Amino acid sequence: MTWHAFREFVTDTWRRSPDVRGPHRAHRLKSSGTVLPVVAFLATVVLLSPLLAGAAPALAGTAAHPAPEPDTSRIDPELRTLLSDGIAAGVPGAVVRVQDHRGIRQAAAGVADLATGAPLRPQARVRVGSITKTFVATVVLQLVGEGRLTLDRPVERWLPGLLRNGNKITVRQLLNHTSGLFDYTADPSLVAGIVRNRVFAPTELVAIAETHPGAFASGTAWEYSNTNYIVAGLLVESITHHPLGEELQRRIFKPLGLADTSFPATTGELPGYYAHGYVPADLVPTADGRPFDVTGLNPSHAWAAGAIVSSAKDVSHFYRSLMGGELLRARMLQEMKTTTVENPADPDFRYGLGIERVQDRCGANWGHSGAIFGYQTMAFWNEDTTRTVVLASTIHPAPAPAAAEAALATAADHALCGIPRS
Repeated sequence: MTWHAFREFVTDTWRRSPDVRGPHRAHRLKSSGTVLPVVAFLATVVLLSPLLAGAAPALAGTAAHPAPEPDTSRIDPELRTLLSDGIAAGVPGAVVRVQDHRGIRQAAAGVADLATGAPLRPQARVRVGSITKTFVATVVLQLVGEGRLTLDRPVERWLPGLLRNGNKITVRQLLNHTSGLFDYTADPSLVAGIVRNRVFAPTELVAIAETHPGAFASGTAWEYSNTNYIVAGLLVESITHHPLGEELQRRIFKPLGLADTSFPATTGELPGYYAHGYVPADLVPTADGRPFDVTGLNPSHAWAAGAIVSSAKDVSHFYRSLMGGELLRARMLQEMKTTTVENPADPDFRYGLGIERVQDRCGANWGHSGAIFGYQTMAFWNEDTTRTVVLASTIHPAPAPAAAEAALATAADHALCGIPRS
């Protein structure tokens, strides 16, 4: 399938499917009686498209394999089998990393590139989608700790004129999704930019959102909105007078030694050794019936809401460092972990400031899930065991094969909580 045909497919699907243009929300899968925010499975390719940017040629190949990072112990055989089950069901590649007092266990299954058949290695870089939000929230909270921002003061103070209700929406409400801002990714006009591979400026994304009424009065409800984090990124730039990418590099990537992590927000090029990302063939038909490679898509639509590229190793190190108090002062970390319920009917899921708290059979887990064209990710740290689990797969959006969804959901549950014993 050519990129011209892909563009036609996106445009046609959007025109015929007005029911799928809702805002991005994480979908939870149930496995072994446990609910986990594994990935964001969305209804069609168009629903996720606004989180990225338009069609660009897939990258020519995958960078040379990195030097292997030795495991300190073997991954559980059951977990390795679940990854293999996901691959057999149609997922091109999957990576899992588990780190706790026993050491590091990691594994990969499938291929890094369907075109070459090169096997996937655990060190591969992927797009991590909304995991980006935890990074951005950390920078905002660092600025609060430095006295340069105030959580409960209106955004208008620092970004005058950006939001029509900027004098009512606070910084805290941006970070915990209680602002009521319309999610710009639900606006169908974005498709015009998608098919042209347009690079969107963050202020343009906010302007798109501002053409719609808010979902509710600020502070009165909870609703996930990517617009919140575009505004948060603009706050960082306004306060620091530096690009968001520079602040992420200076405050998080470099101090933690995250060599695999970057913020290439306006280019489809992925640095270093990476896994290719794919869209299912039943959404984007291809001549050979294989998933369609979308690795080279420009992610400017995601920006501060989801444009980071990283590896399982780096993401794990980030969350362990964050929860261990290395990035935020104790008071700011407590603010991050102050949560609001997402849905009163499902109190096991609560959202803090750029981080989610999920209660499951092994206690409270802190982290985030992410999804962006071609990639699905999740990363969680358990506060009782200090076990950190990162899981990434290289096909999105849904519908992924049901068997693959079930295998990855069970893999996430087993990685976090261990194999259930009868």
